[in-house]
Amino acid sequence: MKKEKVEYLISLFLSIFAALIIGGFIMLANGRNPIVGFNALINGAIGSKYKIATTLAKTVPLILTGLATSISFRSGIFNIGGEGQLYLGAFGAALVGITLINLPGLIGIPLALLVSAIAGGLYALLPAILRVKYNIDEVIVTIMLNTVAVLLTGYLVNYPFAADVGKLGATEIIGEGYHLSRLVRLSTLNTSIFHVIVITIIMYYLLERTSIGYEIKMVGQNMNFSRYGGINVKRRMIFAMVVSGILCGIAGAFEVLGVHYRFLQHISPGYAWDGMLIALIVKNNPLGVVLMALFFGALKTGSISMENATGIPSELISVIQSIIILFIAGEAGFKDKIKGYFARKRLSKKAGEKNA
Repeated sequence: MKKEKVEYLISLFLSIFAALIIGGFIMLANGRNPIVGFNALINGAIGSKYKIATTLAKTVPLILTGLATSISFRSGIFNIGGEGQLYLGAFGAALVGITLINLPGLIGIPLALLVSAIAGGLYALLPAILRVKYNIDEVIVTIMLNTVAVLLTGYLVNYPFAADVGKLGATEIIGEGYHLSRLVRLSTLNTSIFHVIVITIIMYYLLERTSIGYEIKMVGQNMNFSRYGGINVKRRMIFAMVVSGILCGIAGAFEVLGVHYRFLQHISPGYAWDGMLIALIVKNNPLGVVLMALFFGALKTGSISMENATGIPSELISVIQSIIILFIAGEAGFKDKIKGYFARKRLSKKAGEKNA
């Protein structure tokens, strides 16, 4: 097992390196200097206290949605509905913040997080029940529910809960007691980063150090064996899906409480999709999710500076991310081909020695 992890880490680093090299060639093909481009990318991500803070701020929703994907995919139930759960969680937090305005932060913030967790968890519970009770494909159901959640919150924020001034596609500002404190001037980095650290530790302990985590892993690897081994497969799948929805809902709440201070119609640029890619790249490892989220956050932050400094479109970062995913997806096939090649070489060498 340890050898496999080392091999995968090597493959991952090689994939990232190869993707960056290809990105450099793309810059050259467009008449740009890749050294200047990557220097601007690195400087834009970690070149100052403000830039580091911005990078960390971008990792918060990526870590949460990545962890959400990890627990559901480990159990063999595929939560593709993280975006919808995030939207409902964000709206739930905003609803508390605009209706119970005068609550102190010690009560209001936990209440808003609780409501967002319930909203995300319940929205994930529906496809989980349909999957385990009626064997209805959860992938299709969660994808459809994404659209329902986005359109529903879009209607709510433009009509019954719209801000009084103008058509902003946003609610009113939440009460000041709900605002998470900013940690660096002019940056959106806020105290949600500390909550995320605690959540990551809890998720790591749950998945790697408890019997529940072991059962979730076994269900995902072999459902029939787990059932014969006495594991309640349906219960574990529902548990994993609900926890996944809770994490996505909390990710939405942090966007409201710490970044925008209101619900916006387009509050997420695709955090759940990015989180899913991050989890798949690191094979649903909780600590791997954190590291890859930091890397993705740095790419997203640095790409803006890269575009401003060199004129290289920030969309190049999406290309680099896609190439990394492509290489990782083909990693098993490449590894088998390489092993097969060397095995054939050894056999032919032995045959030659025998004939000699």
